[in-house]
Amino acid sequence: MSVHSPVKQSPVSDLPKAEPTVEKDGVGNQSNDHLHSAHTTENKPGVDLKEGDKQVKDDIIDMVTFQQIMDMDEEDGAEDDNEEKHSFSERIVLEYFEQAAATFKDMEVALERKDLQKLSSLGHFLKGSSAALGIIKVQTSCEEMQHCGTLQDEKTGEAISSTEAIKRIEDLLIRCKADYKEAEAWMKKMYGKDM
Repeated sequence: MSVHSPVKQSPVSDLPKAEPTVEKDGVGNQSNDHLHSAHTTENKPGVDLKEGDKQVKDDIIDMVTFQQIMDMDEEDGAEDDNEEKHSFSERIVLEYFEQAAATFKDMEVALERKDLQKLSSLGHFLKGSSAALGIIKVQTSCEEMQHCGTLQDEKTGEAISSTEAIKRIEDLLIRCKADYKEAEAWMKKMYGKDM
């Protein structure tokens, strides 16, 4: 007889990618309401997005994906107290911040060593973590870095020189860090505290 324990999905990179959810109406029929409006956190207690925040958010955060993370707070059985209500998603976001900071340091070291294979691997890793939270600009930059690390142009797929790859990755890392800071600031503001 085997005993199954629940799988804990704490690492951000293990989170599922965004998939549409199927909602049921009061009599068990599938509802299409979720197809007509984007998921937002506007109706969540404790989340207050101002009009200006929405524009920035749409540029940096895929709210359908991020809403799925927020929905896990409800599945986690959190209390109605706002601090407790979002504790699960906040923990995931904090883990992402730690992963991203460590990965950026590793990228800087790999860049100094001109280790393209390591840069490609690190780009792939941070791309996955960013995608899991819906941090789309960081995800895109990391995907480009992943391709450059394999000496491929990220748009055409054509071969590039290692010198060209290093130059592109230098630029991508600067852009990626700036995009990360923007996403980090938005998430800290959304949770209403210095995380």
